[in-house]
Amino acid sequence: MSPRSRLWKGLAVVLVLGVLAGCGGGGSDESPAAGAVDDSAVLRAGWTVGPTSLDPHMATAEVVWFRFGMTSIYDRLFTVNAAGEVEGMLVDSWEYTEDGLQLTMTLREDVTFRDGTPLDASAVKLSLDRARTQQSPVVKARMAAVTAVEVPAPYEVRLTLDGPTPAVPYILAENSGFILHPDLVTSGDPATETNGSGAYSVESFTPGESLVLVRDRTDYWDPEAAKIARIEHRAVPDFQAFSNALAAGQIDIGQFQPNNVASIEGRRGLQAVPVPQGISSDLLFNRAVAPMDDLRVRQAINLAIDREAITQALYPGSEPKYQYYREGLQGHDPSLGPIGRDVERAKALLAEAGHPNGVDLGEMLVSTATTAGLLDVVLEQLAEVGIRADAVTVDALQIFPRWAEGRSAALLQFSSTGLEPGAGASTSWGPQLNPAGTTPEFDRILAAAADNRLSQEERNAGYQELNRFLREQAWSSPITWINYPWVMTERLQGFSAEMDYATTLGPYDFRYLSMQADS
Repeated sequence: MSPRSRLWKGLAVVLVLGVLAGCGGGGSDESPAAGAVDDSAVLRAGWTVGPTSLDPHMATAEVVWFRFGMTSIYDRLFTVNAAGEVEGMLVDSWEYTEDGLQLTMTLREDVTFRDGTPLDASAVKLSLDRARTQQSPVVKARMAAVTAVEVPAPYEVRLTLDGPTPAVPYILAENSGFILHPDLVTSGDPATETNGSGAYSVESFTPGESLVLVRDRTDYWDPEAAKIARIEHRAVPDFQAFSNALAAGQIDIGQFQPNNVASIEGRRGLQAVPVPQGISSDLLFNRAVAPMDDLRVRQAINLAIDREAITQALYPGSEPKYQYYREGLQGHDPSLGPIGRDVERAKALLAEAGHPNGVDLGEMLVSTATTAGLLDVVLEQLAEVGIRADAVTVDALQIFPRWAEGRSAALLQFSSTGLEPGAGASTSWGPQLNPAGTTPEFDRILAAAADNRLSQEERNAGYQELNRFLREQAWSSPITWINYPWVMTERLQGFSAEMDYATTLGPYDFRYLSMQADS
């Protein structure tokens, strides 16, 4: 099933449920017919989590930082379309050497920072060297493949790589690829101030709470972008308050959880767009601690989880997750069938592992952003096969360093496969996010697949092998692929499930949105 087919599947479920009944025609995967653009419009975006720093290289969670307005402040070297394919943004063209160990990027020559300073190769080198050398929660590790940055010509950047990986352009489509003004890098404080080549600057920022952006230049290089005069991003952690704010017209757009979108049913002037993303709910395992170091225990947990029941009850319109890459994206293996719930087999596996009377997992971390009700259902289903855990709820941003400490047995959290399968696997299963680290077999499979000298078909076959390995070794218990309903004012134009990043990270770049003028 293609991303478009999945979109219509999710939409059909939403309509059957009557979500947004009476909202001017209900949900659609296309924006309304374009009308006159209000170039003085204000767009108010609501999110459940807000970043605590403005520094793109110090993000603790790339998705959180990426979506909270930063794509309006900084331009990036690459972008990724809805099909998961990388495209140039600041980069006009790029080429690998025959041995795959160097990547040469030719930049656009019409981009400037707002003070007129050219965004040239020297500015790019300064930002990339900062990203790959500064100690940071995520970005430095993501840039580990880059061992040197050179400037052969004023608008040409050459990267030397530690191996022939295809992931670098995808990595540079995320936080690593945002280019900061040289003055900000050398003498500023990127955590509290911004200076980029984007069309917007920061009017105000309250860490973890709000970010207000204003369009303050008329010479922006992309004439199709930046049609909104002011963008106000606001964190609303409570789902009910989030729903109330959108229903009351206090925010104009928000990504809903599938099970709470019905709270704005019947509200006129709103539209809904379901977006199938590479985001899921998962129970992650720390294989470095007992009893999670026993494959049979991990398999028993997988057999205890009823994915169909959870998806139907808590994620209406979404899809149960049985493997590590979503259908329609690289790495998906159609030969991998469902993981059915089997209570008796789960109990037998626990007995084989030396736990005939059940087992205590120990501490299970739970993100505050986790879908309401998921923890209770998971604990109940585990208990039915004799598996117990001590759930500890942790802030959605602080949970990542807490998990990396390696003291907890499991983590109930949202997961992302990333923009590119190899890069996503390195991040998800590497030591930064996975306390147990990788294994020689994992490393071998990943290295063989993530090679820029291979064809896309050959790389896909390698990622499918990695997918099968992760499932056979039960490195986690996948639960649900989420089809997120986005709800927004009918005045908003340009939003669809075909936007950049839509089926991977999510359609978080608002650069081509606009607001329709009042008639």
